[in-house]
Amino acid sequence: MNGRRILLMHITTSSGHHRASCAIERTVRALDPSATIVNLDAFQFTSRFVRWAITRTYTSLIHHQPDVWEYLYDNPSVHRRLQYFRALLHRYHAAKLQQVMETVRPDAIACTQAYPCGVVADFKKQHRLRVPLIGVLTDYAPHLYWFHDTVDVYVVPSEQVKRRFATRGVDPARVRALGIPIDPRFHDPVDRQAAARRFGLNPEQPVLLIMGGGSGFGQMREIVLSLDTLPHPCQLVVLAGTNRPLLAWLQGQRFRHRVLAVGYTEEVPELMSVATLLVSKPGGLTTSEALAKHLPLVIVNPIPGQEAYNARFLLSQGAAVQAASAAAVRQPVRDLLDDPEQLETLKRRNAELAHPRAAPAIARLLCELADQYRDRPRPEADRPRPTAEVLS
Repeated sequence: MNGRRILLMHITTSSGHHRASCAIERTVRALDPSATIVNLDAFQFTSRFVRWAITRTYTSLIHHQPDVWEYLYDNPSVHRRLQYFRALLHRYHAAKLQQVMETVRPDAIACTQAYPCGVVADFKKQHRLRVPLIGVLTDYAPHLYWFHDTVDVYVVPSEQVKRRFATRGVDPARVRALGIPIDPRFHDPVDRQAAARRFGLNPEQPVLLIMGGGSGFGQMREIVLSLDTLPHPCQLVVLAGTNRPLLAWLQGQRFRHRVLAVGYTEEVPELMSVATLLVSKPGGLTTSEALAKHLPLVIVNPIPGQEAYNARFLLSQGAAVQAASAAAVRQPVRDLLDDPEQLETLKRRNAELAHPRAAPAIARLLCELADQYRDRPRPEADRPRPTAEVLS
C-alpha cells in the first residue's frame, strides 16, 4: 500500500532528537517514495518567549547549577507537581495540534522527544483518536515524562531499557528494542586511508575526534589543551559545531599536535571512520553513531540526567571509559593508546551493542502501523478531510 501519511515530531533543530527524526524520515522515503511525511519541531507550537525561557533556563542550569538539574530530572515528586502545569500546557497547544492533525491527516505518528509525545498522547485521549503513536527514545534510559497509556509502541535502544519499561507497568508487547535511529550513512563502509588524506590527516597516526554535540557544548578548550600534552604522535579533530567562539579560538591557537578545527559539518560519518578514539559527552545520538562505527569512546563531562544515564549504561556494558574531568582526559586516552588490545575489546563490545539499522526497522514499523490504521473502519471524526492541504 502506497501513499502513507506520516507525522514526525521532535524539538529544536541541530539536536539529537531532530537528527533521529530526520533519519526516520529518510528511511521512510526510501521505503515508500509516495509517502507524505511532515517533520515538525513541536516548539513551534509555543510562543517565542516560552521557547526562549525554556532554552535559557535549561542552558543556565546545565552550565551553572548542574546539581539543580540533576535533582529536577526524572524526580517523581517534581513530576507530580508539574502534572497540572503540563495539562494546562497541553490544552494550550491542543488547538494548534488539531490544525496539524486536520492538515496532515496522519496514518501514523512518531515522536523522538518526550514533550511532543506527551502532547500527542494527551490529545489522543481527549479526542478519542486511534492514530498509531510511536515514542522513540534517543537515550539509554526512560524518564517519567515518556509514560502514557495512549502511546501504541515504544522504540527503545536495548533489552535492558525494555525491561525498565516493564518495571513501570508497560506491557512488553508495546516495547520494541530496535535501537536509536541514526543516519543510514553511519552504516556505509568508508575507505579510511582515502578519507584521512581528504581531510589532510596522516592515516598512519592516531586520530582523536573531539565532539560536544551540534553546539560544541562543554569544556572543549580544556579537553583540547589536555590532549595536546600527550607524548604520542597523534592528531586532534575538534568539531566545534555552531560554537563560533570555540572555532575562532581553535583557529587562533598554536598547538603541539596537529589540530583540525571543524565547524558544523555533515561529514561526521566519515570523520568517525577515520578516528581512532572519540572523546565526547555521551549524547544518545552521538553514542549510537559511535557504536555503529565501532569507535571507542572516552566519556567526559556527561550532562546530569539523560547523559549521566547514558554514561552508566555504556560503562556497565564495557563499551566506554570515562575521564574524571576535562582536564584529566589525557590519562584514559593515553592508557588506551598504550593498550591496543583494550582498544580492540572496546571495538568488539561496540559492535555487539550497535543497532546501525534502527532507522529502517522503525520506518518499517511506522508503515505497518499506518497500513493497519488505514485498513480498519474509522468513526467520522477520525477520518481524513480530503480538502486539507499538507503543511510546508
